[in-house]
Amino acid sequence: GLEDAFVAKLSPTGTMVYSTYLGGSSSDLGFAIAIDPSGAAYIAGSTSSVNFPITGSAPQRTFRGGSADCFVAKLDPSGATLSYSTYLGGESNDVCKGIAVDASGAAFVTGTTSSTGFPVTGALKQTFSDASSDAFLTKLSPAGDRFLFSMYLGGEGADDGNVVRVD
Repeated sequence: GLEDAFVAKLSPTGTMVYSTYLGGSSSDLGFAIAIDPSGAAYIAGSTSSVNFPITGSAPQRTFRGGSADCFVAKLDPSGATLSYSTYLGGESNDVCKGIAVDASGAAFVTGTTSSTGFPVTGALKQTFSDASSDAFLTKLSPAGDRFLFSMYLGGEGADDGNVVRVD
């Protein structure tokens, strides 16, 4: 592609454990990474690739529009297998900027969206604020096959999610 995200794992002594690219035929940018206790890497970013490597059980299997959709992916601890990968976005521009993983392996992602059709689910469902952008918070199941909840966070102005933490 034009640009690919990459993930590299180094040992405590600085030896390369693995390094891999993640992307399709267009621009793919990784903005955040989290590691679970087993050493699996969770990556969040933005893709313009309609052929980004999406896994079979992904809750969103198609690129929905605009110049970019979010992507969320999980690499196994060896870096050899894509455990899951999904698009996350609506009809306009969407960028994942932060990711965290809880003790059960559920991934929490945040970022910014300009999509009125962003996939929102769960009890805290909210509508787009009619601003130029809203922040969002989405929780993926540990298997990466469902959005457990996904919501807009925003008011009258432009809003942006940059970091998410879980305890």
